[in-house]
Amino acid sequence: MEHYQSRWTADTQSTAPLPPFPWAGHHFEECHFEGLDLSHSDWRDARFERCTFQSCQLSEVRLTNVRFHGVTFTGCTLNKVRWTTLQPSFMSFALDQCKAPLCDWEDMDLKGMKLERSDLSGNNFSGADARETSWTESRLRDAIFQRTDLREADLRGATEWTIDPSDNRLRGARFDAADLSGLVKGLGIRLD
Repeated sequence: MEHYQSRWTADTQSTAPLPPFPWAGHHFEECHFEGLDLSHSDWRDARFERCTFQSCQLSEVRLTNVRFHGVTFTGCTLNKVRWTTLQPSFMSFALDQCKAPLCDWEDMDLKGMKLERSDLSGNNFSGADARETSWTESRLRDAIFQRTDLREADLRGATEWTIDPSDNRLRGARFDAADLSGLVKGLGIRLD
């Protein structure tokens, strides 16, 4: 297993060259990735601990059995990522100001995650345990919430969401009082 503790940016040279793909079995600890295009890369069986990804292109990255612990994605593009293939017992990460449309989170344990200020249009959260998850100020256009546990979740400032209260668990979920239209849309009720 290759072990790395380094900083890689698009503009400057690192102390070590970026390893070639696939990153199968690689271990990245306290690494920083900035401004890199890693789209369509294969990270299967890799481990990331306390790493940051900033302004990176990460569309359709292969995450089979990947372990994330304390990882942050800021300002990244993460189109069509299948988060469902992550190692579920080692999963702790956050998205902030990311463009992440058409991603799959179906049946995942997302309890307490922060998916904030991001474009999550067309994401599938069906069957997910999203208790205490924060979608603060995220765009959730056409996001799928079916049989999703949203107890104590925070959707304040989130936009374009539609959640059927009869098909999801919502006790204690937080919404903006001025914008509850996403809760009644499926019932044919109009709020003026």
